[in-house]
Amino acid sequence: MGKFYESIPDFLITWLEKQEVFWVATAPLSPEGHVNISPKGIRGSFRVGNPNRVWYQDLTGSGAEMIAHIRENGRITLCFNAFEGPPRICRVFGRGSVYEFGTPEYDELIPMEERRPGSRAAIVIDVHKVGTTCGYAVPFYEFKGHRQLLLDYFDKHERRDQADENAHAAKGLKAYWEEHNTRSIDGLPGMALAYTVERKPDCFDEMRRAAVPEREGDPQPRSGKDSSLTAVATGGKDKVGNGVLVKKGMDRQRMGDCIIAFAVGLAVAVMYMQVALRCAV
Repeated sequence: MGKFYESIPDFLITWLEKQEVFWVATAPLSPEGHVNISPKGIRGSFRVGNPNRVWYQDLTGSGAEMIAHIRENGRITLCFNAFEGPPRICRVFGRGSVYEFGTPEYDELIPMEERRPGSRAAIVIDVHKVGTTCGYAVPFYEFKGHRQLLLDYFDKHERRDQADENAHAAKGLKAYWEEHNTRSIDGLPGMALAYTVERKPDCFDEMRRAAVPEREGDPQPRSGKDSSLTAVATGGKDKVGNGVLVKKGMDRQRMGDCIIAFAVGLAVAVMYMQVALRCAV
């Protein structure tokens, strides 16, 4: 059964901060507007300040739906899933605030030693409700690592701004924000300040890498009868070099299904031949 809380219970705080990915949902006020849901990741980007206040480091993307929706109405929901260990879904309901790169609030929440390449804002959520549900239908997935592509891509943009005397290169990060992040797809205002500040975007070298070592004490996927649900990232690659997800543990069942299907097909073929012979006689 689902349970609701007015703040984040102590037993959930560590679990929330350990999750490698979570989802953010926002929507405009207009009934014709587009509801948005976005996955967020990179270890350490989500933080719990206190049981009624959380924030995360928002990395640059091709759009700014969530920023625009928060600016219009403040509504936001975060969703976390347990992909290993005991099943669980947790939703964090609240009202969001956007603090763009270059603002004092951003600098306080995300100092340079914690800033990632492409970091554009600190999203702060004042929590008014937390809900947990069973999560029984969520599959097991084994975490293999964060992708490096986004950090590499925007690190190049930031370096162009760093090399520019005005900290605003033609193909730099600020130019990207100005071109892609100032409006939502419904035309709502998005980013408004970060691309105008004189400060150059920068971070420590270790923050440029997404690869992280395994953490001691991390929960592990259950074995036994649930092993058929475990999905692991193999060493295979797709056309752009990303890890390919495959499911394991179903080989015996599939083999049995194939044998049964073959036997049924053979029986039908024999019956058909018998009928054909009788008709011929």
